[in-house]
Amino acid sequence: MIDSHTHVVPDNFPPYPGNDAHNAWPCMHCGHGNHKTVMIRGKAFREVNDTSWSATSRLREMDEEGVDRQVLSPMPELLSYWFNTQDALAFGRHINGTIASLVAEVPDRFFGLGMVPLQDPDVAAKEVRVLKNEFGLLGVEVGSNINGVAMGDRRFDPFFAALEEEDMCLFVHALHPNKDRLYPLPLMEPLVAFPNENSIGIASFLVNGVLERFPKLRIAFSHGGGAFPMTLPRLQNGWEVSGALREAMSLSPMEQARRFWYDTLVYDEDAISYLTKIYGIRQVMMGTDYPFVIRDKHPGKRFESLGLNEQDVMALTDHNCLRFLGLMKS
Repeated sequence: MIDSHTHVVPDNFPPYPGNDAHNAWPCMHCGHGNHKTVMIRGKAFREVNDTSWSATSRLREMDEEGVDRQVLSPMPELLSYWFNTQDALAFGRHINGTIASLVAEVPDRFFGLGMVPLQDPDVAAKEVRVLKNEFGLLGVEVGSNINGVAMGDRRFDPFFAALEEEDMCLFVHALHPNKDRLYPLPLMEPLVAFPNENSIGIASFLVNGVLERFPKLRIAFSHGGGAFPMTLPRLQNGWEVSGALREAMSLSPMEQARRFWYDTLVYDEDAISYLTKIYGIRQVMMGTDYPFVIRDKHPGKRFESLGLNEQDVMALTDHNCLRFLGLMKS
């Protein structure tokens, strides 16, 4: 089984190299035992343990939970679109190096996705080639919005073009959703706001025709696409009855949506079954959000009660992810 959605946090961060007095460069505060706390602007962002950076600890838990391989990507808050470009470039190379080192340490258990400074799409496009040629990574993780601009916006076309040219994949993770009406209780942002953020983010790819302009680009979305599986039939119906919408979107929402990949991080067997129905069995791949507290533990058990044949289970737990990564032909 391949876990398509896992994150890495380095065991330490280098000193801030720039001159921005208001920078958000993180630092790592030592805690108890094998735990540390990621600090940003002097405030605790998240406590993590050594499964975030230690191959040995990750492998132990992977074996316990029946996971054979993981796709490693940065913790989303490390994506750093709010840095100036040069700071983001330096920080990203540290994160990318960390992920590349884990992959090199145990290459038969890990795949790697990196990060690029999308606050400058042209620089990000150039960095795509660095990720592939210098770090040996297979793709890029991005946020669903870049400082408030939806990831599907056409200003990011140079980045999409570079990904397509280099045959690298794109994993879109919910990031910094609108929280104006969100009650300030623990975990409300990832549990409630992320699904809506994912849905809006996917819609931006549809309305801007990203796959029409970059047909070879392989794109996946976190958390099963969030609220999008329930939004898609509504959007499809609107496209069918609205001439203006059809004029703006030459390909139907359903046709486009079934060309993306989505992880299974929806915490419910019936919800996974719905994902396979609306997206198609070939476009859904296992993902857990490892190693964070809300991760889906023992993910293989989710598929036992779905009544799937062996071929479909293999697609969900292995083949679909390999196709997304570009390591298996469609």
